[in-house]
Amino acid sequence: MSKKNIKVNSNAFINSKTVFGGQNVIHSNVNIINSNLGYATYIGKNSQLPNTEIGAYCSISNNVKVISDSHPTSKFVSTHPAFFSLLRQSGFTYATKQLFNEKLYFDQKSKIYVKIGNDVWIGANVILLGGIEIADGAIIATGSLVSKNVQPYDIVGGVPAKVIRSRFNAEQIEIVNKFKWWNKSPKWIEMHSDLFIDIETFIEFISKRESE
Repeated sequence: MSKKNIKVNSNAFINSKTVFGGQNVIHSNVNIINSNLGYATYIGKNSQLPNTEIGAYCSISNNVKVISDSHPTSKFVSTHPAFFSLLRQSGFTYATKQLFNEKLYFDQKSKIYVKIGNDVWIGANVILLGGIEIADGAIIATGSLVSKNVQPYDIVGGVPAKVIRSRFNAEQIEIVNKFKWWNKSPKWIEMHSDLFIDIETFIEFISKRESE
């Protein structure tokens, strides 16, 4: 980890199957298993992110949790797992076979519960339900419960989370998404970091670059 400049608090738990992109900081009491973290992404204290794919340059605050478990909310008379699960959560089951998928996957084949894109900011005390994707550039407001996909550069908030507004206009989003600055080398980004303080300046730079 030292070669990639990864800093993990001594109270954090990271399993051996978790992959880091480099320049990552993991704060205290964080639990991350079977996950992928992109370059420069950091995780605030007390967050729990099992089976999560996270892009580069993500800012994830304190107490962010991925919840992958699910219970039936219609058709079944009871929500108790004794009627649909073989896992014996309460020590027994009436079910003779598994009758309900208890895990919410974004990608069941790779066992990923939630996919988080690049340059995503997630505020404190946010819950992410399994099976969703938070696209590039999105912002999740503090205290939100996210149960559906979040589109690129949308700002969402609430319980359940709803769209508040977009960070940029449609044309700007299209240009930035196509350019994918987060895939540039750290050296390139450092050389052009002054462009990142204003979206119009950034778009102008990209447009000139493409016209050359």
